[in-house]
Amino acid sequence: MSEKKILSTTRRINDLLSVRRLKEAIADLRPLIEDAGKNAWNDELDQIDTTYRYMLDYTAKGVQDPERSKVYRKVIADLFELTDQVSANLLLRESTQYVYVRKRIFRDDPGLEGFIQGYLDNPDLNDPQGQDYLRDLSRLFHFVWLTDRFSDREVRLVELIRDSQKLSVQEKAVIVTGLNLGLLRYFDRRKFDLLFSFFNESDEEIRQRALVGLLLAFFRYDQRLAYYPGIRGRMMIMDENPQFKKLVQEVIMQLIRSRDSDQLSRRMQEEILPEMIKLTPQIRNKLDLDKLLGESLQDDQNPEWEELFSDTPGLRDKMQELTELQMEGDDVFLGTFSMLKGFPFFRHLINWFFPFTPGHPEIQALQQQEDLAWMSGFLESVEKSFYLCNSDKYSISFGIRSMPDEMQQFLNDGLRAEADQLKEIMDDEKLIDPLQQSRRVIRQYIQDLYRFFKLYPDHQGFDDLFTWKLDFYRKDFYRDLFQGDTQALHTIAEFYLHKKNYREAAEAFGILEGSGDLSAEVLQKSGFAWQKSGNYQKALDYYLKADLIQPENLWNLKKIGLCYRYLKKPDQALLYYRQAEHLDPEDLSTEVSIGHCLLDLQEYGEALKSYFKVEYLAPANTKVWRPIAWCSFLLGKFDQASDYYHRLLEKETNHYDLISLGHLEWCRGDRQAAIERYRQSIVKGKISFDEFLTVFENDREQLINQCIDPDDIPILLDHLRYVISA
Repeated sequence: MSEKKILSTTRRINDLLSVRRLKEAIADLRPLIEDAGKNAWNDELDQIDTTYRYMLDYTAKGVQDPERSKVYRKVIADLFELTDQVSANLLLRESTQYVYVRKRIFRDDPGLEGFIQGYLDNPDLNDPQGQDYLRDLSRLFHFVWLTDRFSDREVRLVELIRDSQKLSVQEKAVIVTGLNLGLLRYFDRRKFDLLFSFFNESDEEIRQRALVGLLLAFFRYDQRLAYYPGIRGRMMIMDENPQFKKLVQEVIMQLIRSRDSDQLSRRMQEEILPEMIKLTPQIRNKLDLDKLLGESLQDDQNPEWEELFSDTPGLRDKMQELTELQMEGDDVFLGTFSMLKGFPFFRHLINWFFPFTPGHPEIQALQQQEDLAWMSGFLESVEKSFYLCNSDKYSISFGIRSMPDEMQQFLNDGLRAEADQLKEIMDDEKLIDPLQQSRRVIRQYIQDLYRFFKLYPDHQGFDDLFTWKLDFYRKDFYRDLFQGDTQALHTIAEFYLHKKNYREAAEAFGILEGSGDLSAEVLQKSGFAWQKSGNYQKALDYYLKADLIQPENLWNLKKIGLCYRYLKKPDQALLYYRQAEHLDPEDLSTEVSIGHCLLDLQEYGEALKSYFKVEYLAPANTKVWRPIAWCSFLLGKFDQASDYYHRLLEKETNHYDLISLGHLEWCRGDRQAAIERYRQSIVKGKISFDEFLTVFENDREQLINQCIDPDDIPILLDHLRYVISA
């Protein structure tokens, strides 16, 4: 059986089990087992099938069985687990994916069994300065990551790692990541239990990595966990800790933020960094660096920025925006450091997950080079950096060797200044936010994961979790955990709206409404999100609901009018715009919209009055000249229309205006002038004849209404073809 067939059949079986169509799932599983060639699995499936048939028979006969629900859940869980085993066995044999290639290599490692047994007998790694240290840690990581189902031996191994007094926090954190990746790859109840136990550890680096892994696993296996009440129950018990929900929300928000990392990276590369490179010498000469960094971390702008950024208008605002994004947890450094992942250090898988420490063997080797003896102070500043994730800290440590001396000094000074300023700020904030350290670890770890899934040389061989929709608010475990607490979901919905992820915002606000939040604000924001998603009917439905709760809201009335216009119901739109006009007679946007509705209703005279009102109240608004000219043309006021079109053409050359002016000349009887205007629209407007024709055909009816002979239209158009091809 091909790899593609194995994967598609496995997905179908899991989907069938999720909706409890067990007979079909069993039927689809049998061919997989036959291909695997293991009779024991066939016997196990027969036993499950027999148990299920008995349960069905008893149920059909009306036999009361208090254990039925428990038996039913176990049958489904057993089918899930058997499917996992069979699928993994076949993929190990057939798949060319990176993970299965590594599994085959790892399986055939002749020294693995002896190493694992040796560790069980003596749970310690070699000296970090020893030659085999990274190899041994990598072996442990791969063993935890690539083992499908943990037996008692694997559980004992991980527990020894967890409880070891000799292993460092960094080493344990690497193993927790192996556990996370292993659980996301292969469902295993024992891995859940181990991650729960790691979350109960005291060190934040370990605890928060375990929490991230748990939440991703709960997201991935949400439907399946309904059949494992023990696992779901442990998550609910953790809710007894008053800080737990805050940590869960922090993880979810950071995962959602990661979706914008690539877009933010492009902005850095295309807009910010080119200008910053030009400014680098000026920054050192014009500014007191400590003062600049210090104040940029607070609220005030450095007054010297005005002079510094005078040659780069707009850069200051972008820098301030990026500083704010950084403070909120956005990943502003991805693009900068993505170019520094080519060092040999990053060829080793575990190094992508290694918390930064100057004690890492490869960093230690770096410091021992004579020309880099000065690095110890620099590395200390790097370690303390609040905003750099671990992966980027390693990048900058290796990358600084190839930088010019001036840039080395600039980075060194900057990181030291940041560390000094942040220490004072963080000491103050600890009094306000006791979870500050937890949030930092969560942010840095998720950014480390993002870099791995996007930049690791063989990243395409992994199921990239950052391509998942990450709509936690739709998952059963999330609803159970935050039952009765809508504030968390409100924060997510607002974040999506702020980031212009309108479809997700619409879904999140819709769930808020379904949970009983029928405030006008939620309904309006739901409407706005659907409007920006292009679904004007849904947007209108929400705006109308909001109007019932909060009538005569100017913003909402105008949005209702807008949706009716997009839905081609100008008469309904006009009713709501008139209400808005009554509330604010001087609102020009409302007056323009009224004019548009009247134009759509072919009430050209009334539309013209609205446009003239806008021109009177805002004489600098030249855009209103265009609908004035068009309405004048439709009303047969050709001289007035001509005057406004010529005014427009004095401002800019627009092919629409030239085409309209051509219509006007034709209706006035000057066909040569009309042809010339049409020619100009193509040449000066830089459009093709087909594009011209599309605009022209939209206006055909209006030309006929102005007494243009329909038979003349194709003749004149053909003449125009000869003219433009001459």
